[in-house]
Amino acid sequence: MPQLLVVGLSALVLGVLLDALWPQQLWTMTVRWGLGPVLSLIGIVLAVAVLGPAFLRREARQAREVALEASERAEHWEERASAQEDAHARFMRELDHELKNPLQAIKAAFADLEETDGLSESIQTARGQVDRLRTLSARLRQIASVTSDRIACEPVDLDELVQDAVELARAAVPGSADRVHLVVQQIPWRPAPVPADRELLSHAIYNLLDNALKYSPEEQLVEVRLREDGTMATIEVADAGSGIDPEDLPHVLEELYRGDRTQGVEGSGLGLALANRVAAAHGGQLDVRSRPGEGTVATLRLPLGGG
Repeated sequence: MPQLLVVGLSALVLGVLLDALWPQQLWTMTVRWGLGPVLSLIGIVLAVAVLGPAFLRREARQAREVALEASERAEHWEERASAQEDAHARFMRELDHELKNPLQAIKAAFADLEETDGLSESIQTARGQVDRLRTLSARLRQIASVTSDRIACEPVDLDELVQDAVELARAAVPGSADRVHLVVQQIPWRPAPVPADRELLSHAIYNLLDNALKYSPEEQLVEVRLREDGTMATIEVADAGSGIDPEDLPHVLEELYRGDRTQGVEGSGLGLALANRVAAAHGGQLDVRSRPGEGTVATLRLPLGGG
């Protein structure tokens, strides 16, 4: 390669000198034979042959270095995100553990006091609050355990699963038997099965329904819509309730967050957070759209499986 470069550069220089210094009386011969241009062309070709691959190698090396740096940065941020997720899950488990033992002790103490005259109503109220805290503790533990590497997936018929969740909500929420309207895509085909943890997904859908029923007037319908677009299955739960204020909307998927419009309605602030974790663990997502005074739509999207 160095020899070719020397020959090429020499030919190029010689060609230029011939063009510049060749005696005027012999210029017609030079033109006739084309010696200067030929030598210049040879020089250019040889120079490109040598310098071209070297330039390409340099560019390829720089591209590899940039790609390696980008990959290292991506790995760094992925590790940080994973560490934060692990720390968050660990905090939730520890909080559940710290709540569980005192609550158990308080419940046992109430059992001893139940026979005391004049305290039964107060004890029942206190026991109700303890049970509420126990439920909260259990939900915290459940949220902490929902990760993609811990769920047991199987092909799940969403039509059947959503109908089961609707029936469960109708039975669990007083006065809701005729309030839930279910619409399932049938034409030109029913939604395909999704690979999912049946129990977790059912619980997530039930939470969305429970929220919609709790935060909308008793006379208002709640619509559940199931459809698919070839790659994703979509479950929408829509209500005509009080809606969510714009400043609260970005936070409704956070654990324990409750907006101003939820005051006076019993809840833990964990239902949407759990549904969001379940969606993410299945490679999907949960979106919430709302207009204050008009209602809310919670949309759960899940990737479809085969057939």
